[in-house]
Amino acid sequence: MKIKKIIIFTSLLLISVIQKMSAQSADTIVLNMQDVIRLAKDSSLTAFRCKNMYLANYWTFRNYKASLLPALSLNLQPVSYNRQLIRRYDSYSDMDVYRQQLSFSTGGGLSLTQNFLPFGGRFYVNSSIDYLRYFGDNTFNQYSTVPFEIGYVNEILGFNSLKWQRKIEPLKFEQAQAEYIYNTEKISQMAVTYFFELAKALDSYSNAKIQAENSQALLMIGKRKFEIASISKADLQSLELDVLNAQNAILNYEIQVKRASMKLISYLGLPKDTNLSVIIPEKPQKVVVDVQKALEMMNQNNYLIKEKTNNVVSAEMNLDKMNKSTRFNASVSASVGFNQQAETLRDSYKDPMRRDVVSVSLTIPLMDWGTGRGSRNIAKNEKDIAVSELQQKIQELEQDVVITSGELMVRYSLMESSYEALKIAEEVYNSNIEKFKNASCDIAVLNSSQQRLQNAQVEYISAMSNYWDILYNLRAMTLYDFEKSEKIQEDFNFIK
Repeated sequence: MKIKKIIIFTSLLLISVIQKMSAQSADTIVLNMQDVIRLAKDSSLTAFRCKNMYLANYWTFRNYKASLLPALSLNLQPVSYNRQLIRRYDSYSDMDVYRQQLSFSTGGGLSLTQNFLPFGGRFYVNSSIDYLRYFGDNTFNQYSTVPFEIGYVNEILGFNSLKWQRKIEPLKFEQAQAEYIYNTEKISQMAVTYFFELAKALDSYSNAKIQAENSQALLMIGKRKFEIASISKADLQSLELDVLNAQNAILNYEIQVKRASMKLISYLGLPKDTNLSVIIPEKPQKVVVDVQKALEMMNQNNYLIKEKTNNVVSAEMNLDKMNKSTRFNASVSASVGFNQQAETLRDSYKDPMRRDVVSVSLTIPLMDWGTGRGSRNIAKNEKDIAVSELQQKIQELEQDVVITSGELMVRYSLMESSYEALKIAEEVYNSNIEKFKNASCDIAVLNSSQQRLQNAQVEYISAMSNYWDILYNLRAMTLYDFEKSEKIQEDFNFIK
């Protein structure tokens, strides 16, 4: 990730050098909104945390998938030496006596197991060999072999955990994927917020410097006009006051730029000494949102709905477990194979004997003082709660999607009107400057138009920021790209 971060940072630095404006130094990194979003998704601490959260769920699901495959294991006991006194019955003396026993043993075996999903049981195939040597008055060797054994173990009427895992684990993984994409959209939303905070600060700072220059120029013109008695002393003092206010504004906006810049730099994970600037995007094209399509995508993709759905399935699993574990239960274990024992290894594989094992066990609760019924009722109530929470969450999200879709249209209209107001304010201000130079406009009118222009610029950037914020919020809720009319996907290329 560090190499990728360095590559992106270096490429952005090269692009910024090419695109730098005349008022900016060569070491300033100039980013547009998409650059900021890409860096945030790759390098921010929030992105790092989201990736690791997804990786934990990814490997959990991989472990589940692996558990469905056959498992082969080798079990060894390389050395076992035993020297101890043991109690034995002596028939001649009709009493128990203690005798020393010395033995050495070793052994091992192969075991192949496979879970059986339909019934929740487990098939197994075993093969093993053991060697035992006794020391003492009667020293002898003994080999015991099981060349082949196949068996099956299952609870006939019991709780089938494998069946429920088959339902729950894929749902959990889908939820993890949806949550990761949701978080990346929220990262984009936060990056856009910080981007426009810096954009507004930079624009206000730039306007303050322009206004300071204009105020200084108008003061010079005003002084010449005052010398010929074209304007009054009060008008000249008003121009001088404008110069002072403009200089103070530069200092205030410079502080705002530093704060907004540091917030964005910190969020993107860039070096603290980075000199950062941003390019305000063009007015975006209007995105028409089909509310029904948005609701459909929300119900399909929203991770909160997947989470609540998973809770319902988990509650159903717990209810099934309580129903079967607190009532009549039966289990069966059966195996068929061969075994043999001999004093030599070769003989231990000759003429193996048939080995059949069948075991059936029953569990019948006769008196539990109502604990079983209570456990079943608790599990049923938990399931009902999970179902109601799912329904409530769907209703809440549907309301949010409908409201957000309508708000997006309103925000776009406000952005368009703010853009038109900005254009008008620019024309009026430029016209009033020329009129003032020609003595056909007084100071009050000029200052008023200048203030309206500054307000219009701030309003337009704020309106654009609000629009993008709402759009990314809607994308996060639905995981749908309304600009491209397609579902938002991630390649998850960070998994190794």
